[in-house]
Amino acid sequence: MNQELVFLRDIQPPLPLPEEPVYMVYFLAIVAIILIAALVYWLFRRKNKAVRFPAAHETALAALSRARQTMSVEQGVQYATDVSGILRKYIEERFCIQASRQTTREFFDSITERTDRGTDIFSREHRSRLKECLRECDMAKFARCTPDIQSMEKMESAVRDFIEETHGYREGGK
Repeated sequence: MNQELVFLRDIQPPLPLPEEPVYMVYFLAIVAIILIAALVYWLFRRKNKAVRFPAAHETALAALSRARQTMSVEQGVQYATDVSGILRKYIEERFCIQASRQTTREFFDSITERTDRGTDIFSREHRSRLKECLRECDMAKFARCTPDIQSMEKMESAVRDFIEETHGYREGGK
């Protein structure tokens, strides 16, 4: 062998063995992942919870308060139309009675028919106040008889009283 080709190498130090894994780090990483997943799940569930819609009487009373801003002799016809619409929508939502697509006479005929069948929803006093209020609204809407402020306040009072008195009824309502 050629002396020049063979050359000696010095002894190498021993290779370090890998240290034992630190199990505490792995444990904490897993716990952190679980906590993050639980937090994301909780936020997702919380976000998808059912939304509470306002009750029919709350919506109607708020709309009645907004309509009060248009209470003036110049806008009397519009005010009467709005109040009639609010009342009819409340009756539809609260008592599941088709009211907005019926004339006042058809509406009261359907109420009378229900009363005759024994499913009386409104008291006699409520029916008479409803009839008077809707008659006043119809006079303003269709006969263009502009109501005065006192008549409009009476309409609003009748509708507000009706809503407040009937929002707790159990029969047929929500």
